[in-house]
Amino acid sequence: MVFGSLDVLAAAFVYALAAIVLFFAWTLRTTDWSDALTLLTIALVSAARFLVAIPDLASDSINNAIQVGGEDEVEIVGHVSSQPEFNAYPAATAGTLMFPLRCEHLSRSNEWRSASGEVDVRIIGASAELDLMSGQRVKVSGRIEKKLFPGRNGLELRGSLVERAPAEPRWSPRGWGEGARRKAATRLEAGMSGFPVQEAVLKALVLGYREEMPDDVMGRFRRTGALHVFAISGLHVGIVGLLLAIALKALGVRRDRFWMFLIPLLTVYVISTGMKSSALRALTMAVVFMLAPIFHRKPDIPTSVAIAAIVLLLFQPLEILSAGFVFSFTVVVFIVMVYSVAPSRWVEGGWFKRYGASLLITSFAASLASLPLAALYFGMFSPIALVGNLIVVPLTFCVVLCGWLSIIAPIASAIFNHAAVVFIDLLLGSVSLLDAVPGSSWRVSPPSPWAVALWFGGLIYLFTHADSKRRRWTGLAGAGGAVVLALLG
Repeated sequence: MVFGSLDVLAAAFVYALAAIVLFFAWTLRTTDWSDALTLLTIALVSAARFLVAIPDLASDSINNAIQVGGEDEVEIVGHVSSQPEFNAYPAATAGTLMFPLRCEHLSRSNEWRSASGEVDVRIIGASAELDLMSGQRVKVSGRIEKKLFPGRNGLELRGSLVERAPAEPRWSPRGWGEGARRKAATRLEAGMSGFPVQEAVLKALVLGYREEMPDDVMGRFRRTGALHVFAISGLHVGIVGLLLAIALKALGVRRDRFWMFLIPLLTVYVISTGMKSSALRALTMAVVFMLAPIFHRKPDIPTSVAIAAIVLLLFQPLEILSAGFVFSFTVVVFIVMVYSVAPSRWVEGGWFKRYGASLLITSFAASLASLPLAALYFGMFSPIALVGNLIVVPLTFCVVLCGWLSIIAPIASAIFNHAAVVFIDLLLGSVSLLDAVPGSSWRVSPPSPWAVALWFGGLIYLFTHADSKRRRWTGLAGAGGAVVLALLG
């Protein structure tokens, strides 16, 4: 898919070549060429799938209907396709409103035409009282620009809201989930009137609401490499699943039938939090684990990670270019890879030793994977992240647990929220101390793709093939060469 995104070969050529290779892979399936032709077929079909997903192929696509980066303003009518995000300015009376818009009609030079596809809308200086909902029909105006990291959509409209249709928003599973999310957020506000910052952190960690997070707080998390805790991921899905499993057991549901309730409930939770790549990955992995025994198969993490990537890219091929997808899957793959070579005696013994060793291995693996990606995408190098995750992750677990207890037990919401305040204060204080350490982070120039590839190639070789001293030095040399390339620019 990455090869397909480079636009090196014409789409028709890739389709034809994939068909030819598929034919030979079938006819030569019993020969020594079988494996190589099968892998080549998969690669070409993946590239073709990416090319099919490119919005430019549709005749009425918004990508074809407008001049990207031009001076002309356009007007677009469509539906808000997911819950808008509002980032308030310090005055809190205005801010930046962002949401994806599914297009219906487009006007340029007062000529209206039908349009398909989606565009990300960014409204600067939007009123804090502007209440848009998923499914709302709106008209926006502004100029279209290409996004550096496209992710779900490759275009962004920067402008203003022209008008909002008076009709009620259309019903959708996502809209229903976001309504449930808003109701859950009100329970996290119980008894928190005197703790605005802690309330913002609680809603961000539990439900993914980052709009109210102060910029200085987000900056400290970003500089210390701890910003990932605000992404709804395996930690959050695991806690929700654990609480649901306890409730199902209390209700007398048999363990082998948990999946009948957990899968739909976890799906609603992920939909309501915006269906980010990290959350979808965690959900898909959980589904694979729960369904494997039904098919008389033993669940394992590498298979579930692979299936999660395949499913997400099948429906959203453009995600392979988004920072969220790359971060989420690279980090979890490195965690699995490092765990596989860690001596078993490290994670044996009492629960405290097992938890401490597991946390240390996870933090080390996540840091190896995320350091070059943070430099590439955000121009930030944070060596303090290795130590920071040892403190931030356990505290985040405690905050999320208190938050969900507050949501599922509304009669005691204020009590659990105040318990969360204790852990949030510890979390904010720890991040502030880490940020104050000299040399904990600094701005860097993004490394070249060759340096990033050499870093990952060297480490993957080190953890998967280094069964001798010579091979270990080879892997370390690759990673060291990446550092040299990055330093030389």
